[in-house]
Amino acid sequence: MFHRFSKSLAPQPLHPRSSRRTIAIAAVSVGLLALCCFAPLGAKDRSAPFDKPPRSVRSLPFDVKHTLLQLRLDFDHQAIDGVATHQLAPFADSARLEFDFADMKIASVAVAREDESGKSTEIASSFETTDDKLIVRLEKPIAADADVWVRIAYRIEQPRRGAYFVTPDAREPTQPRMMWTQGEPEYARYWYPCLDSPSERSTFTIQVNAPANYFVLSNGALHSTAENEDGTKTWNWRMTQPHAPYLTSVVAGEFVALTQEWGGIAVVSHVPPDRLDDARRCLSRTPDMVKFFSELIGVRYPWNKYSQICVDEYSWGGMEHTTATTLNLNTLHDERAALDVADNTDNLLAHELAHQWFGDLVTCKDWGEIWLNESFATYYATLWKEHDRGPDEAAWQRRAEAESYFGEDKGRYRRPIVTYRYPSPDSMFDRHSYPKGGRVLHMLRYILGDEAFHKSVHHYLERNKFSAVETADLRVAIERATGQGLNWFFDQWVYRGGHPEYDVSYTYDEDQKQLRLVVKQTQTVDALTPLFNMPIEVDIVSNSGPKTHKVTVSKAEETFSFAVDRRPRRVTFDPRDYILKKVTFHKSRCEWIDQALHDRNVMARAAAVDALAKLTGESDARAALVQVVRVDPFWGVREEAAKALAKFNGDAVRGVLLAAASDKTSSVRTAAVKSLANFAHDDVKARLRSAIKEDPSYYVVAEALRSLAKIDGDAARPDLIAAMEQTSHREVILRAAAESLAEKMADKTAEQTVAPLRDKLLAMLDGPTSPERRMAILDAVAKFGRGDPAVTKTIAAQLEDSRPRVRIAAAAALGKTGDPAAVDLLLKFRDRESKPRNLQTIDDAIEKLRSGKEASSVRTDVQKIREENESLRERIRKLEEAVKK
Repeated sequence: MFHRFSKSLAPQPLHPRSSRRTIAIAAVSVGLLALCCFAPLGAKDRSAPFDKPPRSVRSLPFDVKHTLLQLRLDFDHQAIDGVATHQLAPFADSARLEFDFADMKIASVAVAREDESGKSTEIASSFETTDDKLIVRLEKPIAADADVWVRIAYRIEQPRRGAYFVTPDAREPTQPRMMWTQGEPEYARYWYPCLDSPSERSTFTIQVNAPANYFVLSNGALHSTAENEDGTKTWNWRMTQPHAPYLTSVVAGEFVALTQEWGGIAVVSHVPPDRLDDARRCLSRTPDMVKFFSELIGVRYPWNKYSQICVDEYSWGGMEHTTATTLNLNTLHDERAALDVADNTDNLLAHELAHQWFGDLVTCKDWGEIWLNESFATYYATLWKEHDRGPDEAAWQRRAEAESYFGEDKGRYRRPIVTYRYPSPDSMFDRHSYPKGGRVLHMLRYILGDEAFHKSVHHYLERNKFSAVETADLRVAIERATGQGLNWFFDQWVYRGGHPEYDVSYTYDEDQKQLRLVVKQTQTVDALTPLFNMPIEVDIVSNSGPKTHKVTVSKAEETFSFAVDRRPRRVTFDPRDYILKKVTFHKSRCEWIDQALHDRNVMARAAAVDALAKLTGESDARAALVQVVRVDPFWGVREEAAKALAKFNGDAVRGVLLAAASDKTSSVRTAAVKSLANFAHDDVKARLRSAIKEDPSYYVVAEALRSLAKIDGDAARPDLIAAMEQTSHREVILRAAAESLAEKMADKTAEQTVAPLRDKLLAMLDGPTSPERRMAILDAVAKFGRGDPAVTKTIAAQLEDSRPRVRIAAAAALGKTGDPAAVDLLLKFRDRESKPRNLQTIDDAIEKLRSGKEASSVRTDVQKIREENESLRERIRKLEEAVKK
């Protein structure tokens, strides 16, 4: 991006009497200004894009009490014929009723009310539509609080959002048909007219007409079904407890059920007909989760049933539709993939289930408060892991969550968790609302203690159930449950942005037997980011064991003194990682080694491994990491140490990595085979080939392929070509093989070398194949065929694929071709898309192509300016010498 010159910087007209020397200097200034045009941009405001004018919680014109949805699904035309009947009462006398709607044709609108005898009388009305509103005008105003019924008949054809049809085609003739809906954040309006706000709640009746052999799932209880003479079946679902419109769901298609229960509540998981074994493997622990959350929260699962249904082409991991969670079909996996992704599946299931309390039973009243949904679901999934797998596993998950947030905070923007300055509702679903908020709840538990924390959450839910909430409701619930005022906590962690950055050091005074700990907060303090006030644990460890102290850090710099009989072996700051923070702790190499090998806290050992990884020139640091890989009891610390050893060399390192390639945990093996790419020894090559052939983990095989390609030159090519034929979870093996081959071919221009591999991939793309495999092939073809117009044409053809995710993968692949002609193709494709995430992918691809073209031009221009400047400087020097003479 290029910035225009401001008027203040633009060269000014020269005075007529200016000397020749001034003219020359001015010319140099013009050249230097031009060069500045290409300089890196200054730091952006970290609050962007969350710097918009503040929004208000939406004002609702009426209260919807009940909604009846009657839907006929037309799979042949990918259409829905619907009738939405809302029972509502205006908050004030009104002759105008507005509903949210999008991309549908309104056939008719009728308004009626009941008289005192219960007789229904139609009210004269008319309607009009704008881009996003259905406006119903009444001949006579309705009195405040008077019930009326508004019946809206409509049709949707090939919906862009809100509802989606999956159908078979020539490439996937056996693809099961299905249809599903998605309402969050404000997509309910795309499949039925409504008040599309999280603060609106009503009960529902949903009647769906679908092919007779299809199953239909919706919210609440199945009241009845009826066979119809036209070969269809009508399903009648009733939701007798109020919930928000975005939580309403309809899924229809061919499914089979895994039926379980807990405490008299049916827990049913629906999957495509050929995936029942996968359902037993992946979903059968759900009743245990229902039991755990009911008991931990102290509020029994609040609905009549819990269903999960796995659908294809779902762009999200899962969605907590009330009583009827929708899951991405990739939630299901085979036995080999379970080695690497079973934990992710459990985390997803626990997250969506927790939403049945946090998001469904109580719902944020505005998207600016979405953390009340997403942070709680994130944190309670971690609490399930703590219960199921132990505190170390939960701590490791929180570590990953913190790193995810740090990446967004550093690389994209910083914002308060609660903000009403968001650009769109979609933008609030980010790493601040999910992992950062989850870590904030963990700190809240640390501040309150376990008993008070869970008591507070119980009170919060009981007091606010079946209603819309804001953060103040949570804070007040804590006050009422525990007596503790926590404005100070919410002010810094919820309503401000960022996190503390601590610089920590200590000294020990032998004479006075005093340890002095110096703590500095080094983050930039401004209107967005405060100085943090937090109680923090400090472990002082001697030969007799650790002693835990708690200090309150609240200033820019503070010194804390502790009486200690002798110099400690080590000192650790927040050793259990309660606080979301960055820390620089100045301590000796020996102390880091002692901490890595002996600390009782998994997070302290991990921090020591991170510190030792930077000491690549130290043999004792290397020896300590080798020891950690061998003996640490926790897989995550072994994995991090194996990754760290990629920066070291020596026989001991190679030996321990070869041994770690057989570790019982697949992620440790993956890290080991990746680090082995630094050793081109015969035993390493043999071990990598063994992993490719025998390791049960798809992900270990994929990483072994990458490492072998790096160290075995052309000899690895047959291994890579053979691997492209394998199927794997998310096609990780095909991707690894193709990427490695593309990198090996990058410096080879001979057509006879590249063409067979490219043609092999293109042939794979032409035949019947899964969407996931087509996506992987597209990415590989883009790398192999960079700069080839024929390849660009082949990839562009996939922009017409029936699968949305394949189309988006094709767009991303076009961005990697380096072909400027692809820009126009992408711009045309962009006009057909509407989802923000898809638009971002397309824009990124266009930017890659444009920047690739312009970067060369920019470099050329800069070089020319530099040459001109040198010439001008030489002219000035000569002019100055002439003036002196």
